[in-house]
Parts: sequence; C-alpha cells; structure tokens
Amino acid sequence: MIVLRYPLSWSVARKLKLGDEVRYYGKIVYVSHRALERMENYYKAEGSFPYDLIGELVFVRDCSPLFIEDVFKMGASAVVKEEGLPISKESLKLSKKFKRPVFETKIIDGQESVKLYSDLEEDAVKEIWVDSLEMKVIADSGGEE
Repeated sequence: MIVLRYPLSWSVARKLKLGDEVRYYGKIVYVSHRALERMENYYKAEGSFPYDLIGELVFVRDCSPLFIEDVFKMGASAVVKEEGLPISKESLKLSKKFKRPVFETKIIDGQESVKLYSDLEEDAVKEIWVDSLEMKVIADSGGEE
C-alpha cells in the first residue's frame, strides 16, 4: 500500500501505476458538472477561475470524457471516482494525454465544507478532508487502464 498525503504533486502522481493501492490523507475537492460550468463562465468573463484546481485531487460523479478533460485542463493532479460508477475507455485514456492518474474508491467519508456556489446545494464545490482513504489506480499516467 502506497501512502500519499496532501498535496499530491504531479511528479508523484505520474509515478503511480495501474493497480497500485493507495492510502490517502488530506484534501479532496468535489466538483460537479454544474459547478464546473459556472467556473468556466466566470473564467470567460473575468480571466481567472474562482477556485483553483491546480494540484488537487478532484472527486467526480460525472465521468464523461469532456468533463474529465476539463478537470485535467484546470490543473487537477488526479481524478477520483466512486467504485461502481461507469467510466468509458475514452475518459480513461485522458490519463495518458494529461499524464495524470484516475483513482477509484468506495464512498468518501470525511469532513466536508462548501467552498463555492452554495446555492447549488449538493452540486456546490466542496472540500472534503479525509483520513486514511483507500483508493486504487484504474488508469495511470502512461495510459495503462
């Protein structure tokens, strides 16, 4: 088991291999499709993002290729999805394009706080602080899936 702590650097994320089991301590950022659209609209209007995803582990419930690509373009070190949530091969291949892994985990349990777009309720941008979250690499930065 590989132990990782926040913040997860790109260089460390790139060394992970398909099938690696990880125990993670630290922050994960939840971003929904609705919140990401708002962030992108803000960027178009203001020239900067209202919340910085650079270097973050981003928990997603939307595993579409366009959404995953946008999260990686915004600088996320890795994407985390729930076990059992379907993800396409096209989405997994983005790990090679951006040289960043995709993790899978069971339900994330941690201290949660809303950071942006509280009016979106469950779709708000949230920081979740976890202690000893077990994850598995399902796509590595070399494109193995």
